[in-house]
Amino acid sequence: MGFPILPFFILFLILIAVRLKSLNNKQEEQEAEFWAKEQQARITPAKDISNLRYITIPIEKFPLNFSSDEKVIEIENELKELSTHKLLNLTGMSNTDIRITYGTPNFETMSKIGEDFDRVTVLLNQYAHALMEAERLDDVITVLEFAVGVGTDISESYTMLAKCYQMKSMDSKLEMLRSQVEQSTLILKDSILNKIS
Repeated sequence: MGFPILPFFILFLILIAVRLKSLNNKQEEQEAEFWAKEQQARITPAKDISNLRYITIPIEKFPLNFSSDEKVIEIENELKELSTHKLLNLTGMSNTDIRITYGTPNFETMSKIGEDFDRVTVLLNQYAHALMEAERLDDVITVLEFAVGVGTDISESYTMLAKCYQMKSMDSKLEMLRSQVEQSTLILKDSILNKIS
């Protein structure tokens, strides 16, 4: 007498059907949540954004005019310009989140503030590279400590800062940096920790 395969095949099909139904229900639930959130975002009134704790670039602490390289001068000029702008780290916030948090009428303003912040983090990383090439470790540390302090999501800023700490035997600061990365929500957190450990 052969082994009865049919009951197991039917059971397998039933399990697949149950799993697909579960996934479909979950997707429908997520879509419903998304549209409910979108509906809320559309009607969220303007909120007072004048008293938010905006980030300001401590441009006076940066070693401006240390190089005659046109690219470095361009970075410095852009950082000077952005130092007059309001900045906020909105990394990880969707457009819907921004509208709900700050009000739909403030969406364009807040989006610009977030974009400016993102631009600053890129510039700070480039500036730190230029300072590193000029062997100005203390200035690299100043620039990158600010970038890391405001929550840049550029992993290289963390690894470059760690390298500077190691070169200057600043073990306690290196340990603080590791701890900060461990407690962060950075997407590349594990990769950064592997590189700075």
